[in-house]
Amino acid sequence: MKKILIITGSPRKGGNTAVVAKWVADGAIEAGATVEMADAARLQYKTYGCTSCYGCQKSQEYRCIVRDEASELIARVPEFDVVVVASPVYFMGFSAQIKLVLDRFFSLCKITEAGIKHPLQKTSFALIATAGGDEGSGLNLVKKNMEMAAGFFGKPIKKFSVPFAPAEPGEIETNADIKEKAMSFGAELAS
Repeated sequence: MKKILIITGSPRKGGNTAVVAKWVADGAIEAGATVEMADAARLQYKTYGCTSCYGCQKSQEYRCIVRDEASELIARVPEFDVVVVASPVYFMGFSAQIKLVLDRFFSLCKITEAGIKHPLQKTSFALIATAGGDEGSGLNLVKKNMEMAAGFFGKPIKKFSVPFAPAEPGEIETNADIKEKAMSFGAELAS
């Protein structure tokens, strides 16, 4: 049974990203996985993003030394088989809320003369991205950024994107096609 973590990063509760992430979670659960969801927009932070203190590089632990809800969540990442980052596209990139967490993923590695060490041997990554426009509206950049983040750890990534997502909150909930594809993506993550 796969253990999946979905970190959502939309400031809008119940927005497109949250709805699609829930469908992905439902599909994964139906396929036999256990799923935990974390909302980056509602975590309690002591600092906003990585402060480049390099305390994580001096520590023996693979975690951010700033102790808050984000560091607790990130320290648990190696427990999961799949970590899914779910973000709307805001001004050609990740939302600020998901970026707060992603930047602190740096604490999951140690940069050494021999190369990069990390505790993510069993963990792979996935992306859920929603956008009001087409691929060129920032979806392509979010996908590339997440590919590079996963590649930094030498890990594979699976991607699910929703271009032309509706602007009105709740409207996406009536889109049976997106729901079906999202649930299939969740089942794929669980397999």
